[in-house]
Amino acid sequence: MMTTATGLVLIVVIFAVGLFLARRILRLAIKLAFVGAILFALFGAGVLGWWQGWFTSLADKSQRPVTTNPAHNANRRPPR
Repeated sequence: MMTTATGLVLIVVIFAVGLFLARRILRLAIKLAFVGAILFALFGAGVLGWWQGWFTSLADKSQRPVTTNPAHNANRRPPR
């Protein structure tokens, strides 16, 4: 038979191990929640940016209207 003192020690040891495991699991859960929040924010910003058209390909930027006069340069100053 188990004495009262042995039963108490066993309960305290099981409780301490349970607290230790709970603390480790909580720390892991907090880290995973933090990483998940960052990934969700990045994914959400990417989807929102794609939907709003913030990210365009280089092919879209290269399609500029062509002038009929090839000697005309819009960046050049007029002669003095």
